[in-house]
Amino acid sequence: MNASYYQLAVTDYLRVLDNLTHLIDKASEYAKSLKIEERVLLDARLFPDMFPLIRQIRMVCDMTKNAGSWLTGVDAPKFDDTETSFAELKERAAKAKAFLGALKESDFAESKDRLVRLPWNPNAPLKGDVFLLQHSIPNVFFHLTTAYNILRHNGVPIGKADYLGKIG
Repeated sequence: MNASYYQLAVTDYLRVLDNLTHLIDKASEYAKSLKIEERVLLDARLFPDMFPLIRQIRMVCDMTKNAGSWLTGVDAPKFDDTETSFAELKERAAKAKAFLGALKESDFAESKDRLVRLPWNPNAPLKGDVFLLQHSIPNVFFHLTTAYNILRHNGVPIGKADYLGKIG
């Protein structure tokens, strides 16, 4: 693998959280401009059996911080899922960023071979490389994309540049 675990689980995930925060800002501005209660957007979903926007945002925050934790063995902060507004979701993203930003590249020295035990499947641990590349990254981008799509579907004026964020 050419990219380091630190780059993928910290540098790239910090960027994901920045992009998520940008999408939250755009959604908040949109709701205010049309005098829509935030809860309408936060409870929006693409299909009845899918998680609503608020859960998609929480999952991006949790998956990014947990990846850093599980790959390094450093305990991550626990979030209680009590947010009810865009402002509170931005705080959650900021806390996830703060945790990831405090990790050092040296913390990831053993990441490739570290066994990651997912809470919902502790008897089937994944090696760090399999966890990061086959579970974490796809899931983070799935939930980020779904949050983007929920906002787009509800008329929030966002486009590809908003999803991608600043490149380089």
